[in-house]
Amino acid sequence: MDDLYFLTVGSEQKGPYTFSQVQNMWRSGVITADTLYCQQGFDKWLPVSSLAGQLDSQAAPLSRPVPSAEQPESDKRILPAFLLCLFFGILGIHAFYAGRRLEGILYLVVFVLAMWPIGGLLLIVSAVCSIIDLIRIIIGAYKDGQGRKITKWT
Repeated sequence: MDDLYFLTVGSEQKGPYTFSQVQNMWRSGVITADTLYCQQGFDKWLPVSSLAGQLDSQAAPLSRPVPSAEQPESDKRILPAFLLCLFFGILGIHAFYAGRRLEGILYLVVFVLAMWPIGGLLLIVSAVCSIIDLIRIIIGAYKDGQGRKITKWT
């Protein structure tokens, strides 16, 4: 029996598809390298680009491809995220840089609320969160808005 694949097309999950169907969609341009797929029996979604070599070949794969443990890395850089977090951490500017808009908005809301009489505690919470983010940025564990780790300094 052929392995089954699920795809995310737009914001919808579609499938299951056989490898031949996925290969035909790839060749006709219905799916692109950025399209995510998941094989039946796995719970990790990967970009179709990781299958590109098999999709471009004439024959179906002989064995089930093993999903890579690594996710693609982010195009964002550690140095700007580090500097933004260091100098503007309580404002969440580093989160906006990384594409984490909701987190950045939350930082700004907490900062504005900290201006109220009982806001000192909120300011402390925001500072602690930005220090945690700073540490995560330095060790390469901070992720961008698409869930990819920011791993390169420059």
